[in-house]
Amino acid sequence: MSKKARILVVDDNEEFCQNVKDVVELHGYEVLTAYDGFQALDLVRQNGLDLVLMDVRMPVIDGVATFKKIKQIAPQTPVIMVTAYAVEQLVRDALRQGAFGFVRKPLDFELLFALIENAVSKGALVLVVDDDRDLCANMKDVLSDKGYRACVAHDGSTAVEKAWESDFDVILLDMKLPPVNGLETYLSVRDIRPDVVVVIITGHRQEMGDLVEQAIEGTAYTCLEKPIDMDRLLSLLERIRQQKAKGASEKPEWGLRDV
Repeated sequence: MSKKARILVVDDNEEFCQNVKDVVELHGYEVLTAYDGFQALDLVRQNGLDLVLMDVRMPVIDGVATFKKIKQIAPQTPVIMVTAYAVEQLVRDALRQGAFGFVRKPLDFELLFALIENAVSKGALVLVVDDDRDLCANMKDVLSDKGYRACVAHDGSTAVEKAWESDFDVILLDMKLPPVNGLETYLSVRDIRPDVVVVIITGHRQEMGDLVEQAIEGTAYTCLEKPIDMDRLLSLLERIRQQKAKGASEKPEWGLRDV
């Protein structure tokens, strides 16, 4: 990192805040702490923050309500929700409204630092979902070389888990996946991230055609057929980037006819 990213840790457990602060500062970040939602909002107003780690369960004003107020004050500041409790609906509500990600206590710091980097780094964040590991590795290399931040998942369950963890700009989703197929994975992801752009990929057009059609008739952006033409994929990703910059998400007119 060329400069220290400034991170706010919000939790009513002061010992937890201090422990996280100590560990995160060792990785070169500047860390502030707040012990309730109102203190967190004051710090958001006063400081140029790069990221907020927000506990979900707090007295007086909970983490989700605090996140919604942060979104009004500093809408570009990514917020990662943190909880030790089974509060899936609260977290889902925050993710659907734009929280960057979610991590459980006790913290897996390796995962946490990966999510922090995903949140504060530049370049579109892309998830490649395919059980073909060689294909995933190749696509990740090509995307990374072009300035994208690429992650991979080799099955539908992992893809859904990663959708909970990070707010991807684009998901490249194979339609034939274990243990749940691409359509079920797509629907689960959309339930968490209604605004994510999903591009279906398939090497089994005849076998998976009905599922692809259902995804495209929904909100999937389009479908690409294997073997993937990487130049075409990169052009498509650039088109998506330009549309997002304009606040639009218009599907290609050609849709399935061009796969």
